[in-house]
Amino acid sequence: MTSLLRETVWNHTILRKTVPSSLLGPRMPSTATRLAPIRQRPGSVERLHALTDRSLSFLVRQAHRAFVATLADRLMLHGVSVAEWAVLRRLWQQEGFTQVDLADRMRVRKASLTSVLARLERKGFVRRTRRGEDLRKYHLFLTRRGRELKEELLPIGVAINRKAVAGIDSADAGLVAHVLEKVIANLEGQ
Repeated sequence: MTSLLRETVWNHTILRKTVPSSLLGPRMPSTATRLAPIRQRPGSVERLHALTDRSLSFLVRQAHRAFVATLADRLMLHGVSVAEWAVLRRLWQQEGFTQVDLADRMRVRKASLTSVLARLERKGFVRRTRRGEDLRKYHLFLTRRGRELKEELLPIGVAINRKAVAGIDSADAGLVAHVLEKVIANLEGQ
């Protein structure tokens, strides 16, 4: 702190202690006082929590990390990664996608699937097959073992989701899902 600034702060402190407040004029309100009306106004949550541990983006990321960590721990026993789980889950719903189609449906980049699909193929869970007129495109299908994994792994995801909403009213959990769907749509420009 510079000597001029130090002297100014000291003078202000002495002045506040020795001169009646009616002669000094109004004091600058504290941060808590300034934020009190913001907390009460609708739409003020964004300003209040924009860069804090209560921001929506921070909380969503923390929730995602907790889901992924829990899922990774449970899948490790089956020799499947979280990325592999995501691909298998989508293929359990529908097979025959090209890598581009699968990436679009999973909302990931095509390149990020390349190594995951190669690992799934090496493990014997997925096979790539050329179909149709365009022989450059491979379509993705589950092997028998890949289909059998559904019975082992899908209950893990169900159990983790149940654990995540334990003690939360089902209407509140439904509202959170609805709000998050809207957030995703807003951010993806839909």
